[in-house]
Amino acid sequence: MSLPKKNQSQLGASIVGACLAVISSIPLTAYLGALFGETYNMRVAIYGGLLLWVVVGAITIFCITSKSANQSISPNRIALWFVSTWLWPIPLLMWKRKRQ
Repeated sequence: MSLPKKNQSQLGASIVGACLAVISSIPLTAYLGALFGETYNMRVAIYGGLLLWVVVGAITIFCITSKSANQSISPNRIALWFVSTWLWPIPLLMWKRKRQ
């Protein structure tokens, strides 16, 4: 049993957005790790922590946006995904307020 076509395209846009946001964040997390880390272990800890933050953000934003109706892939939407994965607590709080 498969999902209706409309739901598949919505999930596809959300998955692509999440993947592109994480992939485009990897160089930034590596740069920040190198910038703030004095030793190798410190750089790895910063890189790992930031990467975990971005992945949790991408999953959160995916869960929020996978239920919305109007989704398409555009450069503006990809930029919004990128920013949202870094600032994910803000969209999460907005989503929770909207649901209440």
